[in-house]
Formats: sequence, C-alpha cells, structure tokens
Amino acid sequence: MHSYTAFGLRISSDLQLPELAQDLAAATLAGAAVPEISIAEGSHHDWPAIPALSPHSTPTLAMAAADWRLELEGVGWFRAWDGTRLSWERWDDSVSNRDVRTFLVTSGIGALLIQRGALVLQGTTLVREGKAVLLLGFPASGKSTLAWCLLQQGWQLLSSEMSVVDAQGLVWPGVQQLKLWHDSAVALDLDWQQLPLVRRGLKRYALGPADLPVAADPTPLAFIYGLGRSKRANHKSEKEKPKEGLITTVEDASSSSEQELFRAWARKSEREALLKLRNHAYQPRFYRAMEQEASLFLQASQLLKRVAVNELIAPDGITTMRSALEAVDLFNPEALFREEKPLAAMEDEA
Repeated sequence: MHSYTAFGLRISSDLQLPELAQDLAAATLAGAAVPEISIAEGSHHDWPAIPALSPHSTPTLAMAAADWRLELEGVGWFRAWDGTRLSWERWDDSVSNRDVRTFLVTSGIGALLIQRGALVLQGTTLVREGKAVLLLGFPASGKSTLAWCLLQQGWQLLSSEMSVVDAQGLVWPGVQQLKLWHDSAVALDLDWQQLPLVRRGLKRYALGPADLPVAADPTPLAFIYGLGRSKRANHKSEKEKPKEGLITTVEDASSSSEQELFRAWARKSEREALLKLRNHAYQPRFYRAMEQEASLFLQASQLLKRVAVNELIAPDGITTMRSALEAVDLFNPEALFREEKPLAAMEDEA
C-alpha cells in the first residue's frame, strides 16, 4: 500500500496517486498511524444495495447519507462510504491507472470529504508570502490557466480543483495537479507533446507536483475570488468559444482598454457571498444527497466572517492576460475595483 497526506488526512491506497503528497512519516515505525482513508480495488458486485436512495441520485450516480457510487461506462465503478473507504474497479483491462486516478482523487475523495463534514469548495488555492488565495470557478472557467501564470510569478500551488477550508480558515494541501486544455497549453508555450493526457479521449494535459512549485503546509486563507464569465460567454457553444480556451470576460459594450485589464468588485451583501460559496461547493448535488447541505451553509457562513469574497474578471485571451497579470496584486483587491459593477452577468445571478 502507498501512503499519502491530503486535506489534513492520511490516506492509504493500493494504487499510486502521484497527484498527492507522500506521507513520509508512514514509512517509519515511529510515524506509523492508521490511515483515515483507505483506497482499494474491489468488485462492485459485492457492494450491498442502498436501502434509502436519495432523490438527488441519477442513473449513473447513486447516493445516500453516507454512501456514494459512481458508474462510468468505459472507465469503471467507484464507491465512497462512511467517510473512510473508497473502492474502485476498472471497466475492463483497457482502462489505465491514470483513467482510474482521475476520478479517485477528485470525485471519490471529494465524496469522502463531504461525508466527513468538511467544507470543500470548487476552486484552486495558491500560496505566496504565507497567505493563500482561493480561485473559485466552474470547470473550463480558466482556473488552471490563471494558476499556471501565477506560478510563474512566484506563487505555489496548494490545492487544485477542490479546496478544503477548516474552521480556523486554513486551506489544506490537496490535489496538486493542474489540467490544461490543448489550446491553453499551446498558448502558454508548453511542450504539450511531452505531457501526459488527463485521461484517454481528452485533449487535456496534466502537470503534477514534479512539474510545479507546490506548498506543503496548511495556509491561512486571505482572499477568495470568483472567476466571472459574461452572459455572452455563458451562452456560447463549444465551437464558439475563443480559440485559446480562456473565459470570455466582458460584454460588447466594454471598451478595448477595459478588456486589457483585470477587473474586480466585492460581494456587498452576506447573502450574495453565501450564495457564491454555496454554488461553488464541490459538487452541490453530493452535499444535498448525502445530507450535508446544512453543514455546508453553517461552515460557509463562518468562513465569511473571516474572508471576503470578490469577483475577478480576467482579460480576454491568454497572451493579454499574462501581460496584465504582471501589474496585479491579488492581496490588494481594492486596486482592481471599478466604480461600478461590470455588465458581466455571473452564473449565480443569471
């Protein structure tokens, strides 16, 4: 078994998980401890029936209070239960370890964390000068692209895709991997041909801890930014999206000079900020189905007493964004504020 630490927990796994930090203490007798989470291969035929299936379940996702099961055709079966156990099975022998890992270290561990009552937010956290900034965003909102650019400016990656914030306002090291779409990798001048695919069938590449500057310690959260998208971008199809794959950030009425700057504004009411965190919990459906939504609201409310939530709109286009980022201080959001809220319509306000 392989030993890791992530999200403040010790994890044992029969499958190597290079996206997580190794638990070096577990290699010594003195440091040995019972892991809080165990990951092991098993057969989905041996799983007991769920007695009370949640109405939030789907044909491929079965959930109850402390049980979560995912069936992905062509990949495999996954089960997380009691906040401590994660079982997996390949669809067939053609499924690679990387294909399996993609879902173990995200949805699978995410389900266990929710079962354990953790506050898990859908976002990437970066660290600099002993302080953390959390970038909230839905898939394809540009989190990884922006994170990569920040890493080139001296930031360190603490956790990507999902971030756990504890009651003291600390963000814990988690999955330390960035996933970049092909267009983004090309625009960032990465040697994408040498990068592993996230999983087969996707033109998306993975950069792991060996490729990135990473942070090893829980870090106080200083600011939260929600990455915004304009109403126009929200209604674009995949074919209409900008070639570089970054979010469209401004309305047609915005001036060209505005499009070349980062812009931000503060969530002025606690209700708006709470709604932002609720909508950007990691898989809100998981919270509802596993009866943890009340805990989510309570923890999010407590977090807002410590940390402000701001909205952030990046310039349109990776090249422009990289240039504009040189003048941005994410620890000073007021410097990015505009007198009026931009015309961009956010996902949770549509």
